[in-house]
Parts: sequence; structure tokens; C-alpha cells
Amino acid sequence: MEPNRPADLPACPDDCACRWNTDMMSDFRLIRLRAALIPGPLTVLLGLLLGLAGQLPLVQAQAPPAGPNRLPAGPAAPGPVAPQASLQPEWIPLPAKHQEYVEQILGYWEYKSNQIERFRCAFKRWEYDPVFGPRETFYRYGEGEIKYAKPDKGLYKATKILTYQAAKPPETAPRYVELPNVFGEHWVCDGSNVFELDHQRKRLIQTELPPDLRGEAIRNGPLPFLFGAKKDTILQRYWVRVITPADVKGEYWLEAYPKSREDAANYKMVHIMIDEKDYLPKGLVLFDRSFVPGRHPARTTFSFENRETNWNVLVQQLNIFYREFYEPAVPRDWEKIVNKVPTGATASGPADPRR
Repeated sequence: MEPNRPADLPACPDDCACRWNTDMMSDFRLIRLRAALIPGPLTVLLGLLLGLAGQLPLVQAQAPPAGPNRLPAGPAAPGPVAPQASLQPEWIPLPAKHQEYVEQILGYWEYKSNQIERFRCAFKRWEYDPVFGPRETFYRYGEGEIKYAKPDKGLYKATKILTYQAAKPPETAPRYVELPNVFGEHWVCDGSNVFELDHQRKRLIQTELPPDLRGEAIRNGPLPFLFGAKKDTILQRYWVRVITPADVKGEYWLEAYPKSREDAANYKMVHIMIDEKDYLPKGLVLFDRSFVPGRHPARTTFSFENRETNWNVLVQQLNIFYREFYEPAVPRDWEKIVNKVPTGATASGPADPRR
């Protein structure tokens, strides 16, 4: 039976005590308004799910540590989370009405996610890195695609990366250009392995998934806000509140703080924008653990567009779609690295040698 849609409730409970700052609100405002962030002809590119789509990098195989231009890997399987008191945001505990509203949103999101067999979308990404880039705007802009097939196949591919270049006299405005040594991430998950195509080092890295992170368990990846969102899993791993501004209609904005130190080591918090029409995420902001409003605005913002689910296709076309999740061919001058799962290992770690 379909649960009640949270749309039947007010945009935000009356007792919601959300406090806002410019840094946190600006990203979603820009997504909604299609703001022209890149000067010149590239403005047209900024038109713009997380909710499910493409299980982003589930395992990082010998890759650089998470940073402003990489999605955090996070722990493979959550299990019961013991909240760390020092990580608890100041707005906990939530008023009873607010907590009920959060659970209604997550419950309906789970209901809609369970109906998805296939998903695809395009994404746009803005990386804010005040250390290597400007403080007042984004450092890198990217575009790409995300695809997902239930229960455990996914693709994440960045097809364009533009990097900030400061203005040089007589220029007065900065430029965003494609640099020859900057490549976007490209990940494929076939359900048993995660394949990373490392274009810079010319390596195909295959990482086997532990048995307990295959099939439906893939939902327990780094961000359970992706495909197959589960209310209980999200509430186990995160403190969640609704932050939808009073003037925003047709959307639900959520803020999630990690409860475990493992998740908190990769990001400080996450903002999710859910579209009421399809109940899929249309925007996402990952805040770097060093993020400080107004002082160190390090974060990565995603916008998801052209979202499609369970489209009707001929068998031949469907076969072509599923080929996207096959093991990628190794280019002739590339190296292949295989990271196997130790015998008896699980997503939580290797087998106990004492047994």
C-alpha cells in the first residue's frame, strides 16, 4: 500500500527551528534558478538523483584520498551505528512533529525507490576548493552521466571537466578551460566488482566486492541516499532534519549529519534536494569535513537532470543499456590492477586470523 505523501503536510513543521547561512543555501538556490555561473558561451551549459542513481564509487581502489574533487568512499556496510556524542549537531533532539515529518519523507522516498528497476540521468558538478581555487566561486565544473540497474549495477562517468583560470591582463573575468592533465572519474559496478578507469595513470583498477556488499546490500554503500534509499538505514547512520525554506514549493530539502566517525572522516554533512514530481534527488551538496561557513566553503555540489526511470524499450535496446555495466575493455597501453577480496573477508574488514 502506498504511504501518505509528505506533500500533504506543510513545507516545514511549525516548530522547525532551522537556522540558515548564505553558503549552505546558495547552492540549491543556484540549481533552482539555473544561475549563470560560468562566464561567456559556457553559460548555456548550466541549465540543469542522487536518490538512487548510479551507485557512485563504492570502493576506492588504491586511489587518492577523498578531497574536494573526489566523492568520498565511506564505509562499505553500515550495520548498527553507535552515535558519537561529539558529532551530534546542536539541533538534536528534534521536536516530535519535525521528527515525524522527517520519517514520513524518508518513508515515501523508500517506497518510490523500491519501484525503480532502471535509472539514468545527466549530472552537473561544481567543486569549491578555496585552497587551490578562488574563495568566491567554484574551482572546477564538470558534467557526466549516471546509470543504474536494480539491484547492484551502476555507472558514474564524468565526461567534461573545466578548471578555473584567473584573469590575466587585459582580461577582466576568469575563464574555465579543459586542461590536458585533468580527467573526470569513471566507475562501473557489475554487481561483483567495481572498475575504476584511471585515465591519468592509464590504469584499469578492478576491486572485488565482499559477498555481503553484493545484490541488495549494495545500497549500504557510502551514501545510502542513492538508489534504494532505506529509511531505517539513513536514520541509523545520520541525524536528519528538514531544511526546506518557506518560499520553496514542490521540493523537500534535507540536511544529514553522519553519526559515525568513519562517515564523518569523509564529509561534514550532506544536503539533499528531492523533487516532489518524481521523488528523486535533483540536487546534492557534500560538505568537506573542513567546511566552515563564510571562512572555508569547501564543498561539492551536484545537480541531476534528465532523470528517467523504467522506460519502455525494445529487448535489443535494453541489452545495449545493460552492456554499460560489463567489465570495461583494457586499452592497449593501459595496466590492469586487480584487488581481490581476501578469503573470508566482509565489507566490515578481513576475516579474523584467529579463527
